[in-house]
Amino acid sequence: MRKLNGMLSFVIVALLALSSFSFVGCTKYANEKQLQALEEQKQAAIAAQRTLEERKKEKARLNSELSQKKKELQDSQKELQAVKRRLAE
Repeated sequence: MRKLNGMLSFVIVALLALSSFSFVGCTKYANEKQLQALEEQKQAAIAAQRTLEERKKEKARLNSELSQKKKELQDSQKELQAVKRRLAE
């Protein structure tokens, strides 16, 4: 019984696979709609790459600014400590 069910399942899958080829037109050339979709995808990919590069540059700039601000904070804290020491004396 199991063997029969397995064989039946295989036959059904094979028939579905073969019938799916009849729904898909096979050609080695792309039609105009496909070429247009490909071009749109290409433009979207180029735009995404540009955006990514811009974001990377912005991130680098912000990281640099953050480092500068941290250094300013450390300098200010050192100065504050020096002023507190002078006031305590």
